[in-house]
Amino acid sequence: MPVLRIIRILEPGEDVPWPGGTVVEDNVSFVSVDLGENVAFEDAQGRLSIQKDYKVDGLVWQVHKTDADPFPSRPHAHCVGGPARYVGTKLHLGTREIFAKAKPTGLFLPKKPFDRLIELIRPKFPAVTLPLSK
Repeated sequence: MPVLRIIRILEPGEDVPWPGGTVVEDNVSFVSVDLGENVAFEDAQGRLSIQKDYKVDGLVWQVHKTDADPFPSRPHAHCVGGPARYVGTKLHLGTREIFAKAKPTGLFLPKKPFDRLIELIRPKFPAVTLPLSK
């Protein structure tokens, strides 16, 4: 069984798979890349660890189940691709507010892309009611 990892989408023209990887699926929500069997983590139940980066309206968001940093919400999203001014920001998964480190930017992800992002990540957090209450 191949190990899949979701690649990060970079600026246009820089969209490249992980070195040595093979693209096995590319759709509007994410890109899956087969990295081979020696690049995986397995839990006690034998399940393989898979990382997904979610594409929504030109921005790529990454959400961790166990992020050591609970700010601005738990869970929250990290912008890992798209326009440079947004890369590195965080998204509150309740208020839609965008943060630069711990500082609110006064910007909010528009409601439609936010709702699409929530639908994409909801299966990853079945025990969490998304969007989060404020």
